[in-house]
Amino acid sequence: MIPLLALLASPAAAEIVPMDFSPMDDGPWIELPEGAAFNTAPPTYDDIIAMSDLDGDPSVTTAKEHEMIALLSQVLGASPITN
Repeated sequence: MIPLLALLASPAAAEIVPMDFSPMDDGPWIELPEGAAFNTAPPTYDDIIAMSDLDGDPSVTTAKEHEMIALLSQVLGASPITN
């Protein structure tokens, strides 16, 4: 127990976290091409079916694809990603 306390109390184990955050200091930014457009609307059911196509054959829906359709419908349908 004593060696563990000594390790935790050592200055090498301490992490310094600045308390003054700037909005621009939250990570690297990627420059977007000028005029880039993004679709922020929730995906349609057809989009979800296309995303869940695991075998490359859209005419056949397997059991795993049904599970994927259900999962994507819950995640993307109930909580769409918006700006």
